[in-house]
Amino acid sequence: MRNQSLKSDVSLFIQPFKSVLLYLPVPLSHPFYEWSNWDHIFNEIDICLWSIDAKTMETLQISSACQRMLGYSEEEFNQNPYLWMEIIHPQDKTAVLSQLALLEKGQSIKLEYRIRTVNGMEKWVFDYIVPIFEEPAVGPVRFDRVVMDINQRKRNEAELTYLAFHDPLTGLPNRRKFDEQLCTAIIEAKRNHRFAGILFIDIDRFKDINDSLGHKMGDRLIKIIANRLKSHIRAEDVISRQGGDEFVILLKNLPNGHVVDEIAAKISQVVAEPIKLNEHEYRISVSIGTSIYPVHGKDGDVLMMRADQAMYLAKENKTGIQQYQLGMATSLSRKMLLEQHLHQAIEKNELYLEYQPIFDIYTKKAIGLEALLRWEHPVLGSISPGEFIQIAEESDLIIKLSNWVLAAVCSQRRLWMDRNLPPFYISINVPARQINQEDFIETIKDSLERYDLPPELIKIEITERTAMTNVERTLKTIQELQEYGVDIILDDFGIGYSSISYLVQYPFNTIKIDKSFIQGLDHKNQKSVCRALVAMGKNLGMNVVAEGVENMEQYHYLCSIGCHKMQGYYFSRPASVELVEKFF
Repeated sequence: MRNQSLKSDVSLFIQPFKSVLLYLPVPLSHPFYEWSNWDHIFNEIDICLWSIDAKTMETLQISSACQRMLGYSEEEFNQNPYLWMEIIHPQDKTAVLSQLALLEKGQSIKLEYRIRTVNGMEKWVFDYIVPIFEEPAVGPVRFDRVVMDINQRKRNEAELTYLAFHDPLTGLPNRRKFDEQLCTAIIEAKRNHRFAGILFIDIDRFKDINDSLGHKMGDRLIKIIANRLKSHIRAEDVISRQGGDEFVILLKNLPNGHVVDEIAAKISQVVAEPIKLNEHEYRISVSIGTSIYPVHGKDGDVLMMRADQAMYLAKENKTGIQQYQLGMATSLSRKMLLEQHLHQAIEKNELYLEYQPIFDIYTKKAIGLEALLRWEHPVLGSISPGEFIQIAEESDLIIKLSNWVLAAVCSQRRLWMDRNLPPFYISINVPARQINQEDFIETIKDSLERYDLPPELIKIEITERTAMTNVERTLKTIQELQEYGVDIILDDFGIGYSSISYLVQYPFNTIKIDKSFIQGLDHKNQKSVCRALVAMGKNLGMNVVAEGVENMEQYHYLCSIGCHKMQGYYFSRPASVELVEKFF
C-alpha cells in the first residue's frame, strides 16, 4: 500500500514538472521510469518536491532535495508547519502571502522569492504550487509544490542588469542610466523650484595618449579620471561615462545657476593634477561645456545637446570651460563643425570600413559582407554614421565618400582574393545622388577592371527612397549594371510606399527586409507582415535577407517562415578587416 500511495503522490508531484523530464537523456518509456524507481527519483532529483495539508499546513511528504536546498530537514518541517513562512525573506513575505489566496480559488501560482537558509544565507527560489481537490465545493485538500533553486539565475540577471546600465570599464552609470537620472532630476527641480546643471566633459588630446602609450594605459587613464571626478562631486550628484573619453556630470537640487560654473572650475583643477603612467607624470586637461535647467532648456535632451555644443566650442577655442549661450547653436552647431571636418577626413586618413557578414542558414556559411563606413576623428572621436552620412548627403561630400568606399572595397576584395579567401561578395550602399550620376556605371566598371575583380564579387545596395528618385534613370542604371554582372540589392524593403510595384518593375535579385520588422516580431501583426514580405520575395524568385537579427527567437521564427539568409548582431557585429580574415 505504501508503494501504491507513493506512486500516486509522486505522480502528482511530477506532473507539473514533466516538461523538464522530457529533456533527460532517457525516454519516458524506458524501464528507468518503472514505479519501482520512483522512490529513487523522488529523493535524488535536484528539485524539491513537497506536499502539504491545505488545512493544517502539515508536511505530508517532502523529498530529500528540500533539505539540500533549504537547509531544514523533513522532521523540522513536520514539527513546525509554519517554518516555511518563517524562512521567507521579510521583504518578500507580504507579496508571497498575498498570492496564497488564489490557491483557495483553485488557481495554481508561480512565485519567485528569497528565503533564509538554516545558515542565515539568502537564496532565491522558484515555487510552483498546485491546489489538489477531492470535491471542488469543499476546497483543496492539499498543495503540491515544486521548488527550484534559482539563485544563480538571479545573480546572472542582476549582473546583466548592472551591465545594461553601467560602463564596464569605470563602473559608472552609462548613457541609459544617466538619462533616467536626468529626467528624475528635472522633475524634482521643477517641483522644488530649484536648478539642475550638466557638465559635459571631454579629455583633451586623448587620442594622442592612446596612440603613444597604448590602449591599456588609455583605459587606466580613463579610470583614474573617473575616480577623481567621483571623489569631487556631492553624493546626490551623478557622473556618467558616455563613451570613449567623454563624461557627463549631473548636478541636482542647486540653489542657483552660479554653482555650475564653480564646480566646473573645481573639476578642471582636479583633473589637471599630475597623473603617473609608466613611471612618468602627465598633466591632463579637459574641455567642459555646461548647461543649466531651466535657464537653457526644460528638457533633458535639449540640455544635453546644449552642454555638448558648449563643450565643442570650449575645445575649439581652447577656453577649457564654456557655458551654453543663446544663439550658440547657430554660431557653432555640431552639424556645421562635422561638415567642415568631413571635407578633410579622407585626406587625413580618418575613414575606415567595417564589414558585417550575411549568413546562409542552409549552408551555415557567410555568403557576403556589407561594407559599413566609419569615421574616427582625432578630436571629436568616433562619429556615428547616421550623423555624418546625413550631413554628407546634404552636400556634394556624399559622392566623394561613396567613391572612396567603392575604391576601398575593391582594393580589399582583391587582397582577399590573393589570399585565397572564399568567394563571398561585398555589398556597398549607394545613395541616390551617386547612382543618378552620368558616370556612375563607368566608375563601377573602372574600379572592377583596375583591381581585376569579377563583377559578381561586388553588389550594390539601394534603398526604396533611392529607387523612387528619378525612376527612369535609376531603372536604366540598374539594368545596365545587372547586364554587366553587378547585382543590385533593394535595402530597407517594406518601409516605403510602393514596395510591391518596385519588386515588379525593377530587376532586383535580392531584397533585404528592414530591421524594424525583425525587431518588432514580439507583436502578432508584425509577424504576419514579416511572413508576407518573405513570401512575396520568394514567390517572385528573389533572395530574401532579414536585417537586424539580434536573438534566438527572431532567428527561429525567420527559419520557420522560410527566410534562410540573415544578418545581424545574433551572428556578428560589424568587424574589422583582421577579424574578417580570422573568421574565414
